[in-house]
Amino acid sequence: MSEEPAVFRCHVVAEDAETLRKFVHETQPDVGCRAVARGGRAGVGLDLYFRQDQLDRARGARSAPLVDITAIEDVTENWRARKEEIGDGDRFADRDAVPHGLGRKE
Repeated sequence: MSEEPAVFRCHVVAEDAETLRKFVHETQPDVGCRAVARGGRAGVGLDLYFRQDQLDRARGARSAPLVDITAIEDVTENWRARKEEIGDGDRFADRDAVPHGLGRKE
């Protein structure tokens, strides 16, 4: 099995919420558990998570010239550790079982 690409937490800022929304829709990053866009002097910003290959494509996306993408930190090791906590299968399949651990995004 080949090594997974690095994962980066990036701060993306757009002039307005609609431009940021279009960028997110086009590039399909992981927005984390509680994505909260915050306004500031430069516009509306949001922390997003990209694998290296996704980040490269995002920087070349049609909507990329309308946003400022800043890689904040390499979160690869933490990302891999969190992925190990995700179980296989449907944790809600057994009606008598109490769900535990992290769920899988679908």
